[in-house]
Amino acid sequence: MASLAPFRATPERPWDRDCAAHLARRAGFGATPTEIDRLVDLGCEAAVASFLDWPETETGLDRRQAELGTALAELGATEGSDTEGVSRLRMQWLWRMVGTAHPLREKLAMLWHDHFVTAESKVIRAGLVRQQYDTFQRLGAASFRELAGAISRDPAMLVYLDNRVSKKKHPNENWARELLELFTLGVNRYQQRDVAEIARVFTGWTTPDRNSGPFQFDSADHDTNDKLVLGQAISGRKGAAGEEEGDEVIDLLVSREECAQFIAKKLAIWFVAHQPPAELVDGLAGDFARAKTSIRETLRALFTSEAFYAPEFRFQMHKSPVEWAVSAARLLGVRNIHTFGLEPRLARMGMRLFEPPSVAGWECGRAWTQSSQLAERYELALAFSAVSHSKRAVFGAPAADFQLLHSEAAEDSAALVNRLSAHLLHRELQPAARAVVASHLDEALPVTASGASRDHERRERVRAVVHMLLCSPEFALA
Repeated sequence: MASLAPFRATPERPWDRDCAAHLARRAGFGATPTEIDRLVDLGCEAAVASFLDWPETETGLDRRQAELGTALAELGATEGSDTEGVSRLRMQWLWRMVGTAHPLREKLAMLWHDHFVTAESKVIRAGLVRQQYDTFQRLGAASFRELAGAISRDPAMLVYLDNRVSKKKHPNENWARELLELFTLGVNRYQQRDVAEIARVFTGWTTPDRNSGPFQFDSADHDTNDKLVLGQAISGRKGAAGEEEGDEVIDLLVSREECAQFIAKKLAIWFVAHQPPAELVDGLAGDFARAKTSIRETLRALFTSEAFYAPEFRFQMHKSPVEWAVSAARLLGVRNIHTFGLEPRLARMGMRLFEPPSVAGWECGRAWTQSSQLAERYELALAFSAVSHSKRAVFGAPAADFQLLHSEAAEDSAALVNRLSAHLLHRELQPAARAVVASHLDEALPVTASGASRDHERRERVRAVVHMLLCSPEFALA
C-alpha cells in the first residue's frame, strides 16, 4: 500500500472508548476513564494531536520537580559524576514519566535511548548521560536527520563507541559500524569497506577529554583524503571544513530507502506490533519519506490511520518493566513516586535505564514474560496496592486515593471487579477470572462494618483487587 489510509469514523466503526484507550496505551502509558472520555470527545485527529503536539517546556512539571527539593534536583549539562548521579537521573526520569501531561515525549525518549544505545557503565559521567537524555527529549519527535546529526556529536556516544579517540592514523570503526547497522540501515545493507570509509570520515570528531561535555572537531586528527561510501564519493576537506564530511554521510544514509524501511519498522515495533506486517511497514516508510524523516508527522500518519486501530493489534504488545510500572503508577494516581524505590525494583525485573544489556538495546516482546520477572512483578504489584491512602498530596512518601477507585454502586464484588478492570485493564476480565477474584473478595474481605470502619474495609477490598489485576496477564499487555 502506498500509505496508511486515514481513520474515518462510521456507525459500524466509530471513534469510541476502545479506540481512545488503544491510542492512550500505545502513545502513552494508558489513561483513566476520565481521560479516555476526553479523548473520545476530541475525535481521532485532535486526540492524536493531544499526544503529539506538546509545548517546548512543561512548566508545571518543572515547577513541581523544583518544589520537591534535593531528591529530584537537576543535574547540570556537564556537571555531576559517578553512579549516584546517574541513579538520581533514573529517578528523575521515572518521576517525569509518571507525572507528565505529555507521555509520548518520554516514551519517544525511551525509544531513542533503546535505539542509539549508550551505557552508564562505560560513559560514567552523569552530566554526559543527562545531556544525551535531554537530546532525546528535545529532538525525539523532530526529523530523524536532525536527531542522527545530534547523536553523531553527542559526547556520551563519542565515548561509548570510542569515536572520541578515532584519529587519521588509527581510525576506530565502532561508531561507523553501528551507525550503519544499528542506527540507520540495518544488517546486510553495507560492505566492510563502507565501515572503513565512514570511520575515516569521522576521524577528529571528539571531546576535550573523556569527562567533558562539548563536542569538538579536531582538524589535525582528521583524514583529509577522499572517501567512497555506498558508492558515493565524499570529497576530503581540510581545516574546519572537514567536519562537513560527517554531515554529508549522515545526509546520504538518512536519504536512502533502506533507512526509511529500517526506522519505519522500528516505529511499528514500538507502537503497533512486535512483528508488524510488511505491508504496514512499507506504508509507514512511505510516510516517513514524504514527511522528510519527521518522526512527529510519521507518527501522526500512523496514529490517525485505519490500520493502527485494527482489532488484531489491540492488547498484543508486552509492556516492558518500565512501561508496566509507569502505567500502574499513573492509573492508580500514585504521588511521590520518587520515594517508592522503583529503580532497584525495575533493575531486578531486567530493565535498568541508562544501562541496556548490549549495543542492540533491550529485547522486547515475550522476553519480558520470563518466570523470574513475573515474580518481581507480583512483588511490585503488591507494593503498589499497599501504598498509603491519602486524598491529598503528602510529602516524603508515596500515596494514592484508594477511595476514589471505589463507588457506592460497587459494593457487589463482581461490580467492583468490573469497575477496576475497566480502570486498569481497559476491558473486562473473562467471566471465569472475574468469578475467582469476586469469590476471593466475598470470602476474605466482606463489607460488614459502618462509618469510618466501612470506608477502611472498602479500601482494603480495592487494594486486593488492584493487586490481583496488576498481576494479571491482561495488565501486562498494551
